Amino acid sequence: MNDGVIVELLIVQVILILLLFITLIYIIKIRHNIKLEKKFSKYTIARLENKELSIFDKININIKSIIKKISNIIEKSKLIKNYGETYEKHISYDKIEEIKGIDYVSAKLLLGLITLILYIITMMFQYINISLVGLIISYILGFSIIDIFISIEYRKRRKKISEDLLKAVIIMNNSFKSGMSIMQAIEIVKNELDGAIGDEFKKIYLDMSYGLTIETVFDRFYKRVKLDDAKFITTSLTLLNKTGGNIVKVFKSIEREFFDKKKLNDELKTATASSVFVYKLLLVIPFIVCFLIFILNRSYFNPLFKTEIGLLVLALIILLYLMYALVIKRIMRIEL
Repeated sequence: MNDGVIVELLIVQVILILLLFITLIYIIKIRHNIKLEKKFSKYTIARLENKELSIFDKININIKSIIKKISNIIEKSKLIKNYGETYEKHISYDKIEEIKGIDYVSAKLLLGLITLILYIITMMFQYINISLVGLIISYILGFSIIDIFISIEYRKRRKKISEDLLKAVIIMNNSFKSGMSIMQAIEIVKNELDGAIGDEFKKIYLDMSYGLTIETVFDRFYKRVKLDDAKFITTSLTLLNKTGGNIVKVFKSIEREFFDKKKLNDELKTATASSVFVYKLLLVIPFIVCFLIFILNRSYFNPLFKTEIGLLVLALIILLYLMYALVIKRIMRIEL
C-alpha cells in the first residue's frame, strides 16, 4: 500500500479517536454538572423547569430503551436470568425500581457489539483482512469492560463500607441504650449516614419492612458486601434472636472490637506505608523503562510482536510480571 494512503488513514483514525475522546469527556462533564445540580437543588430557590431534552438526554433515553428491550428478550433464558441476578448487589437503593440485574447483561452484550463494529471499521480503514480471532477478542473486550468498572467501583464501595461500619454500630448501640428496637435502630442509621453504608442500611430497612427475618436480612447484607465485620454482626444478631441476651452489652462488645481493629489497621497502614510505596514504584518502573526505550528506538520491540518466538517471550514476560505482582501483594497483605 502507498505510504501516503497509510498516513492519510492514520490521520483519519487519530481524528476519529480524538472526537470520541472529546465527546466522552463532554458527556462526563455534563453528568458531573447534573449530579452537582441535583445535590445543591434542595438548598436553592427552585427555578423554572426546562422540559426540553438535550441531545445527550435523548441519546441516554434511547440507549436505556434498547437495553430494556434486550433485557425483555434475554430474561426468558433461566441461565442468563440467574447470571443477571449476580449484578443485583451493585444496584444502589435509589435505582432499585429503575434498574435490574439483567440490564447489566444487556449493556454488556450491546457494548460487545459496538466494540465489534468498531474493530471491523478500523480493519476496513487499514485495508486489513478481518480475522475470526480478532472478532472474538474485540467482542470479549467490549463484553468485559463493564465488569472491570464494576469491579473497581465494588472495591471502593466495600472499602468505604468497612470504614463506616463502626459509625453504624455506634449509632445502633446508642439506639439500643435508649430502648429502641432493631428496626428503629436501622432506620436511624439509614437516615443519619450517607454514602455506601447508608445505601446498604436502606436496603436492610426495606427488606425488614417486607417482613423478612433478621437472620435473612443481615445474611443478604453480608452476601452483598462480603466483609468479615458484616458476618460478625450477622452472627451476633442471629444468636441474640435465637437464644436471647442483652443486646446493649453485645453491641458494646462489637463496638469495642471494631474500634480496636480500626486502630490496629491505622497503625499497620502507617508502618507499611513505605513498603507499599516501594511496591507500587517497582510495578511502574518496567513500563517507564519500556516507554523510554521505545522513544529512543521505535523498532526495538518489533521482534516481540512480529515473530512467533517474540510473542511467546512477550506472553512469558506478562505472565511473570503478573505472578510477581500477585505474590508480592500477597506477602505484604496482613490479615487481622
